[in-house]
Amino acid sequence: MKIDLAYFFEMGKTEQVDWSMGEKRALALPIKHLVFTIDCLLQQTDAEWILFWNYSLFGEPDIGLIRELTRKPVDVWHAGLKCGLASQPSIMDFVEPTWMYNKDASPDIEHSSFRLSINACLIRTSVLKKIGSLSASYSSPEMAGIALGYKLLKCGAILRYYPRLLKDSNFLQVQIPERDEWVFLRQFTPKKWQLWAIVNRKGILKNYMQWRATRSISKDDCKPSIHLSEKTEGHAEYEKVSVLVPTLDRYNYLINELEQLSVQTVLPYEVLITDQTDNEKRIKIDTNKYPNLSIKYFPQQEKGQCIAWNKLLEEATGKYVLFLGDDADGIKPDFIERLLQTRKKFDCDMVASHVIELGISYNVPNPYHYIADTFPITLIKKDVLLKTGFMDMFFNKNIRADHDLAMRCHLVGTLMVYDPSAVVYHHRAPSGGLRAHKARVVTNFMSKNSISKFATLTSSEIFLVKKYFTPKQYKNYLKISYFNQLLTRGNIIRKLLRIIFFTINLPKMVNVYNKNKQLALKAIQQKL
Repeated sequence: MKIDLAYFFEMGKTEQVDWSMGEKRALALPIKHLVFTIDCLLQQTDAEWILFWNYSLFGEPDIGLIRELTRKPVDVWHAGLKCGLASQPSIMDFVEPTWMYNKDASPDIEHSSFRLSINACLIRTSVLKKIGSLSASYSSPEMAGIALGYKLLKCGAILRYYPRLLKDSNFLQVQIPERDEWVFLRQFTPKKWQLWAIVNRKGILKNYMQWRATRSISKDDCKPSIHLSEKTEGHAEYEKVSVLVPTLDRYNYLINELEQLSVQTVLPYEVLITDQTDNEKRIKIDTNKYPNLSIKYFPQQEKGQCIAWNKLLEEATGKYVLFLGDDADGIKPDFIERLLQTRKKFDCDMVASHVIELGISYNVPNPYHYIADTFPITLIKKDVLLKTGFMDMFFNKNIRADHDLAMRCHLVGTLMVYDPSAVVYHHRAPSGGLRAHKARVVTNFMSKNSISKFATLTSSEIFLVKKYFTPKQYKNYLKISYFNQLLTRGNIIRKLLRIIFFTINLPKMVNVYNKNKQLALKAIQQKL
């Protein structure tokens, strides 16, 4: 394994750097010199990896550890949080305040993070060649490193924060230049979000001047383009997969699912069903029709999605669990096999499938893997769930239980990968499920296609954001949520009517919000 070294040094100490695993290049500021040196290295190197390292800050790297990390199916290892980049850049709080990866896990554990520091990182050369190196538009190497990490994440690289890269337990403190934050915004966000940040960040005139000063920066089109989602030859190794199927008055969908599960190329180890349908409507499922499946059935009188999921999680005996639900369809025979192959390819803990909502038009999906930031129909190690805990009962009859579980998985270091080739369809069922509890009276999809319907924040949505994010992030999330309710699809007349209806409905929406906020705060207080 050939590993090149690109290192920072103190003048007069270059002769002390001894490196036998590949070429070595000394790095120096200003940023344009730094970028030029890295670009030259990328053009000339035949090494599989490049180690970026600051000898003056961290001394000698652990060579044994570096070699160990290169043998894992990860593209980037870094120590950004220990290098002082936690929560940076702050301008992210105005455009993606509650994005999962805008929340750092503990700096003591390995986890997915884009907050990369060029002072301590190990990058697969082929990936860096594909997306390009640092941008010379930044004035600080800290912000240039963060931007590189963000681009790597958005382009589908598998990157992980790894605290053991640095032996010292002390944390650096760095100051990000304000101009660099606006460069970041210009590089990665549409103009509407740039304008949003100008108006909502303190100091509108100053913000505008900073924004104007960076007008030469063009937007990067970051799309997954590194790991193509292709089915490998041969069958996946068999693993014990427990398929979880809670149902509530959706037997027609359930029967379709069982038929599709019974012809999988990798059969489920077990299919676990909870049934919360009212007794007078309950139908006995003829399990003899599915001889290939080991079906376990658990009737439940008490209703609620978290009660159902948690019962199934308690009963599951497989190494992996597949959160399927009762309204999936179009499950191809190799669906489970694809999920298992992807899990093995990246040695990851969770694989998210590509879910298509029936009745909604979609563009052709991007065919590349990337680090997932949602929790749709998902395969995950049960050991992870034993670490995070199961579904939070506050979400029992409300939305966002899956988002809450996804956040907890992220915060314990779970590597979550999205597989666009594992396609499954989802019915927008008119009854059953959460609709039985009136938890989805108006969805965001319905709101965007209407002039008079509004998706008011639920207590569970407020609870979720307040639970994981800062007051500043919550405030910005709230502003964005209300602003989104002004928007609708269609011509200018529809848009004007939407604003009129919004104005009329605003007092009612605020009243509902205040009630839901109190419910959320009470629940949070009870958990403290």
